[in-house]
Parts: sequence; structure tokens; C-alpha cells
Amino acid sequence: MSDLEEPKPGVSRRTVAKAMAWSVPAVALAVPAPAYAASGPPPQVFVGVACKLPGNSLGTKCAELFAGLPGLNPAKAFAIPLQICNNTSKAIVLQPDILIQSTPLPFQVVGINPPYCTPIQPGECVKVIVYANSDNSANAPATLSLAIPWGHDCNDTDHSPIIIPSYVVDAFPPCSSKTPFPTGAPTCDPPFYQEN
Repeated sequence: MSDLEEPKPGVSRRTVAKAMAWSVPAVALAVPAPAYAASGPPPQVFVGVACKLPGNSLGTKCAELFAGLPGLNPAKAFAIPLQICNNTSKAIVLQPDILIQSTPLPFQVVGINPPYCTPIQPGECVKVIVYANSDNSANAPATLSLAIPWGHDCNDTDHSPIIIPSYVVDAFPPCSSKTPFPTGAPTCDPPFYQEN
């Protein structure tokens, strides 16, 4: 803001973004009627506070915890926590490959914890961490959207992916084990956030 600009009344975008951290909407694309009728609605997805593994995370040994994930580059890696709630009447799994589209910071998903195809039972909510590499370790704003393939097993093709539309991440704090979400940066002890 320049010296010539007057502050605008109201709530800042940063304040709104913080308040919305657990209310990022998740919507499923059109689901074939027979599959929907047989198993109920799609799973519900909540997005937590993303963090980066390099930088100050190295001092808290966060990067070391995940260095064994194939393809992960701890010098330029990020973690995006999700909470997946199975509202269907059957066990579900998250299928490969979750896709993150992001600007201006690009992401390439390299895996999740727990691994793809791990069953989530009806009525159960599971914490899932999506790990992604980028071309740098910037702590800068980015706009993200996610596509999360799911089904009742890894060969199920009856369900459209869950789509989390575009949302703004103000910054990617270092993953930290000192001050857990929501009062500070996400923890490096999975799943990077505490229960509400």
C-alpha cells in the first residue's frame, strides 16, 4: 500500500482466507445415477493449511520424515493436508493420481500418506497428506485447484473425481512441529493439523 492510499474499511482478504481454511468447498463432478444411488454421495473433503518442507522445516527435521517417499525432493517439496470423510455406504479409496493445478507456483504430486487405495470405511474421516514437488521453495501466494479420483476400489471407474475449485493460499509456511494448526504453521508430524 502506498503512502497515498487510505486504508479500506472491512475485513482483509488475508483474514477471510484464514477463516476459510477449513471451509474450502469440495464438489464432485456429475456422478452417474446408478453409482450414486448404490453408494450415496461422494466423500467430503476439507483442505488444511499447506506447508513447505525445505527452509526452516529442515531445522525441525520435517524433511527427514518424508525423505523416503519415492520422487520427493525435500529441497523443493510441499505438503497439502486433506481430511476425507466417507459419506457413502461402502468403503472407498483415493485412486492415483491426485492432480494439483497451481499458479504461479507449479506442483507435481509425488504421493500421498496413507498410500493410494487404502480403504476408508463408511462414516470414517481420514487425514491424508498430499506431497508435491515444485520448481522452487517459495513462500509466496498461489492459486490452487485439486482433482481427487476416488472409488470403492482402485479399479472402480463409476465415480467422477472430487473437484476442489480454485482457492488462494496466501503463503506456505515451513512445516513445523512446534506450533500446530490452527494457531501456527502446520506440524510436520502427520497430518500437519489438529482435530477441530
